[in-house]
Amino acid sequence: MHRTNWRDFLAVKIMIIFLFLCCVVSGILSLFPGKQLKTNAQMVNAERHAVNTHVVHHVFFQRPNLSPAENQEPKVTHKLFKGIHSIDFTFGVLPDTQYYSKLHPDIFKRMNHWFVDNRASLNLKYIFHLGDIVNNFDQPYQWKTADKAMRILDEEKVPYGIITGNHDVGFQKKYQSFDRYFGEKRYQWNPWYGGSYDNNRGHFDLINANGQKYIMLGMGWGIGGEEISWMNHVLKLYHKRIAILFVHDYLGSYGKRTVQGQMLFEKVVRPNPNVRMVMNGHSFGAARRIDKIDDNFDGKPDRKVMQILSDYQSVKGGQGYIRVMGFDLKHDKIYVRTFSPQVNRTHAFKKNKDNFTFSFDLDQKMKKTKKKHGR
Repeated sequence: MHRTNWRDFLAVKIMIIFLFLCCVVSGILSLFPGKQLKTNAQMVNAERHAVNTHVVHHVFFQRPNLSPAENQEPKVTHKLFKGIHSIDFTFGVLPDTQYYSKLHPDIFKRMNHWFVDNRASLNLKYIFHLGDIVNNFDQPYQWKTADKAMRILDEEKVPYGIITGNHDVGFQKKYQSFDRYFGEKRYQWNPWYGGSYDNNRGHFDLINANGQKYIMLGMGWGIGGEEISWMNHVLKLYHKRIAILFVHDYLGSYGKRTVQGQMLFEKVVRPNPNVRMVMNGHSFGAARRIDKIDDNFDGKPDRKVMQILSDYQSVKGGQGYIRVMGFDLKHDKIYVRTFSPQVNRTHAFKKNKDNFTFSFDLDQKMKKTKKKHGR
């Protein structure tokens, strides 16, 4: 009897030691990435792109095919597009927010809350921030205000792209505050984030909407040869996607391209057939222009490029004006609407400046054109 009890006690002891060892091993394994994290890490392919003997780092992420079937997507039902029942989805535009960051944080938040609250009825796919995030780059409170306002979109997983304007970096182009609040680390694991140039000074996002594939390519203030080289590299890499560029300085108040705008048109827009739209802020007002480009030099235009200026900062600080672009894929049209959640108005300037419609070349047309000309 005594011997049996001793063996029973020994068995219990061994079982306790075994369970303890299992816990220790499990704890050690938890310190290392699991199979899923390892797979995600392998998706990141860091490359180096040498430009004029200067190495520019950028990161590309391989993305799964996320294109939804067109008949599964709901149509846009928002009252901004009242009477139009054929709009498939929308992209939003946040013009210069500098005075909201400086003086009106409540307006900044209200604009982004409006996008979130109306996301479903707009079938909102993406938002472009056109730069001048803050008014004074050396004032930390303004960056904190902007950070809180943009986190409204982050928390709801609303895809957006953000770039710097001249007010964000100053004459000496100091990017430290932008790097801290809106650098690559903030966005790099978003499924739509494509890659970064110089810690998000430039970046691109890959957006799929109703069977159409887009690349949103943004570049911040102070664009030179290295930035242009990187932009062209990305556009060629994703040449099958419709490209929409957004920069801070491009089109002036009267619809004429600025010096930088003309440089970008000649060195980025013209050489890349997939570029169909360019958007910017910076110059006060609302303007637009269309250029027809002959890509194969046969004397006939192959594509149209819509260029749009949106900047309401001088309308009493901006009054919360935003823009929404509705894409009608069946009729190849885009409906641009302007709205202020702050004052509940649908135009700040003349109605035809703030609200208009234009035809838009989709990639199907591009393929037909290429086939027609034997390319």
